[in-house]
Amino acid sequence: MTPESTTSTPNPNASAQERFETLTASAGEFQGENFRLTSESEYEEVLQSIQDHKYLTNTNIPFEIRMDQALFCWYENLYHPMMRAIDDTDLEVTFPEATRAQLFLWVSRHLHFLKEDRGRDVSFEEAALSYGAQFGTGLMRLVNRVRLMAA
Repeated sequence: MTPESTTSTPNPNASAQERFETLTASAGEFQGENFRLTSESEYEEVLQSIQDHKYLTNTNIPFEIRMDQALFCWYENLYHPMMRAIDDTDLEVTFPEATRAQLFLWVSRHLHFLKEDRGRDVSFEEAALSYGAQFGTGLMRLVNRVRLMAA
């Protein structure tokens, strides 16, 4: 998908999952992503994240971007870099029961908490390591703690 492309307008009466799927149907970035969440509230949270990104982007430019453009920007600036950090820190091994999309949500929430708690910016990798160190189990929890201390 390019920023100039358009997508179907999601039906506001549809479920959050259906609205997300409509929004991402023609988005090339999501092809092969296997983006799966387990609840409507998780899909709502992702849609809200995209909407928030749209709002913040629109405050910095002299025109309003469409939702498909916001999706592209959100994917390029938030989702993809966060997933790269999750992959680099092996969180899928630490949380084998979680989907990749759930890991994105969990680490995103944790990132927000860390920024508030520490009063500074926190990298995606630091947030992923911290999440694994705090909430992981067994050997991977220890591995993430060591990696976090070394970072």
